[in-house]
Amino acid sequence: MEQLRLWAVAQRSPTYQICFALLAIVISIALRHYLDPVLPPGFPYLTFFPAVILTGYFAGTRAGVIVAVICGVAAWYWFLAPQGSFAMSFQSAVALLFYIFIAATEIILIHAMRYALTTLEIERDRSDTLAQANKTMFHELQHRVSNNLQVVASLLKMQRRNVTDEAARAALEVATARLQVVASIQRQLHNPKRQSTDMGQLMRDVLPEVVSNSALSDRMVLDFDVEPLIVTGDQATPLALIIVELVSNAVEHAAHAHSDAVTHLHLTMRSRGPQAEIIVQDDGKGLPADFTPEKSRSLGLRVALQFTEQLGGKLVFERVNGTRVTLTIPLHPADGK
Repeated sequence: MEQLRLWAVAQRSPTYQICFALLAIVISIALRHYLDPVLPPGFPYLTFFPAVILTGYFAGTRAGVIVAVICGVAAWYWFLAPQGSFAMSFQSAVALLFYIFIAATEIILIHAMRYALTTLEIERDRSDTLAQANKTMFHELQHRVSNNLQVVASLLKMQRRNVTDEAARAALEVATARLQVVASIQRQLHNPKRQSTDMGQLMRDVLPEVVSNSALSDRMVLDFDVEPLIVTGDQATPLALIIVELVSNAVEHAAHAHSDAVTHLHLTMRSRGPQAEIIVQDDGKGLPADFTPEKSRSLGLRVALQFTEQLGGKLVFERVNGTRVTLTIPLHPADGK
């Protein structure tokens, strides 16, 4: 069907139109002569109507009109009584009027169809051009946003060098790391070619950078046990930020008191039917006995709780061989329906 549409809207040269019309005329007249002995009376235009339709479709309206006129004259001379002359009787006049009506209807319909297809092709090209321009502008915008975030992170890092207060230095360090992570996520999520995101692969790309930016990176070992988890663009950004905050929190608070001890951090990601399950497990010193997520003063943890609520999910903290945090969220279909 696509090829037929392309043939209909293709621009044909005059030479092509003339050759196609002549070929259609010759074949239709020859075929009509060949079939004349076996055809019953009343079928003088049997091979001419298809010739008009095919010529109008594949060679254009002008070629179709030429074929219709010449084939009509040929039918009048050879196949309408009295045959072999242009004498006109009442029956032959009615037959010719019938032919003119049918041929004209065919040509008008084919012309209208070709015009509609050509107009549709022009609009499609225009829409594709606009879509490509919008995609390019969107990609450039996201690229600039990511670069600006990196610039802000670099400025904060420079400012941190001039700060003597340890609490302020720590706050600037955390802010710098978060900005760098958000910039990294921004670059990877807002790719115009992506309609959905594999969170498992995204976390493999982002989380090593999160751990390496920490002062305790030499005492942390990060492991992955993730399945491909496809989420929509609306879910990808908040979900990525939740996981990053949980891992950052584990890196900051899970380290053992002994400086030579290594803390293992394990990320598990599974799809469970209509839900996704993400587990961040560490074998560190564990949660305080009186820990309550809602009362925590950690900004990162509050951000994670807020995004979890936004996604309609659930966040559970447990003291199991260290600390285990389980996040469950409903999965939306990739087409957004």
